[in-house]
Amino acid sequence: MSSEAHAPAAPPGAGRPAALKGDGLAESESPRFGLGLLGVGMVLGLLRFFRLGEWSLWFDEVLTWGDSHFGPDGLLNRAGYWLIRQSVEWSGGEPTELSLRLLPALAGYLAIPLGFWAFRPLAGSTRAGVAAVLIAVSAWELQWSQTARFYTFVQLTSLIGAGVTIRGLLSGRSTGVVSGVLLAASGVVFHLQAGLVAAALLGAALLAPPSRGAGVRRAGQRAALALLLPALVGVPLLYGSWSTYQGAKAAADPIGSIAHFLLSVGWYVTPALGAVVVAVVLLSARSGDLRFRFALVVPVLGTCALLGLAMVATVSAQYFFSFFPFVALLAAWPFGSAELTRTPLARVALAVAVVVPQVAGAGLYMTSERGQRPRWREAAEYVAARREPGDAVASDPAAVVEFYLGDRDPRRVREPGVVVHFDQFNPWFVRREVKEGKSVWLVLRNDNLMTYDPALRARFLEYIAENFQLERRFPVLVAGRDLSIDVWHHR
Repeated sequence: MSSEAHAPAAPPGAGRPAALKGDGLAESESPRFGLGLLGVGMVLGLLRFFRLGEWSLWFDEVLTWGDSHFGPDGLLNRAGYWLIRQSVEWSGGEPTELSLRLLPALAGYLAIPLGFWAFRPLAGSTRAGVAAVLIAVSAWELQWSQTARFYTFVQLTSLIGAGVTIRGLLSGRSTGVVSGVLLAASGVVFHLQAGLVAAALLGAALLAPPSRGAGVRRAGQRAALALLLPALVGVPLLYGSWSTYQGAKAAADPIGSIAHFLLSVGWYVTPALGAVVVAVVLLSARSGDLRFRFALVVPVLGTCALLGLAMVATVSAQYFFSFFPFVALLAAWPFGSAELTRTPLARVALAVAVVVPQVAGAGLYMTSERGQRPRWREAAEYVAARREPGDAVASDPAAVVEFYLGDRDPRRVREPGVVVHFDQFNPWFVRREVKEGKSVWLVLRNDNLMTYDPALRARFLEYIAENFQLERRFPVLVAGRDLSIDVWHHR
């Protein structure tokens, strides 16, 4: 079919994939094959509900339950807390692992069909189908789908906004672009990263329109003008929330903070998928594929913004989470090339390079890595079954162990009264308890000890080894990270 390099903008509703070389659609497109891939992704995505209530809660999840009742004032993302609280109430009122995680898991599952829907007009059915499979089996997607936090909620609004924005651009309708950007931005009621996604979508519409049609360029420009007033109102609100976060997590070392962000993103995206994306970008960047360029610019703009923020505050990989579907789309891009997928061997090689490592990671997540969760519940139950009245219990953090001990209202997790919290700033309280002749239980997560100054950590561990007995270890090893929990006891 001929190129549309000089054709007028497509009429409204013309989002159906076609063979458009100049604008980057697949050269050989099979809608049925793409839908088949989506079906595979929907089946694999059911892993989100497998063992959903088995993994122990971790610190942030316990805080979610507490803050949904007694959260700090000024929280912008109240909607996420409210939804998870309602999920618990609908499930009987008990804050179990299953009831706390049910809605995040459902949102994570819906990201699979929404990713396919969002990307199909831009990239074609095959690429969108492969991206859906990658979203389905990513261990990172599984982890946040099985976590009582709000990242899958904001990813959902981001995908809806991206799909509407893409359709608005390709049809030359500025109203569609405005609606899509605003829908993406509405995710700030769950997490601030939604504002970055909305800005990246608009920036890509201006800097890298997915078609040469004049109507497409005008749609992005008119949308930018129309969004100027909402931006003037919304940006100060977002900045206020960001300032609060920055005050709590200011970056003492900007270079170290940037390195932490890049390394954490690389670890969760996985080196295998990251290498595929880098190779695809190097091979495709000069191809003149306008739709590929749009798909690339969105996560690039998000990364640049997050790197800037990392210079002043600690920014971790979860702030990049809503951009992961675009990473999956970039990795899926070669599957739309007739030259690269001409033979069965080429298709198998591509599938092995792109999909198999993600499937393997999901398998490890569900088995030996135990959901990548420290086994707080088992450790707390072990202590609860053996402690005597008057025994002191200490942990880092204290909130999770106190939640599972069940001695106090689990909603008061920010005010532990039974379990003593200790960290690198006050590790020596145990000396006082030992000198007073108390029986002391220590619940230590080995990974947390790595935050201590090396000399302090060595002295502290030496003291524990001399004065305490290791009662039980609950091992969890994840790709070089030691999430194991040790229970020590001083009689």
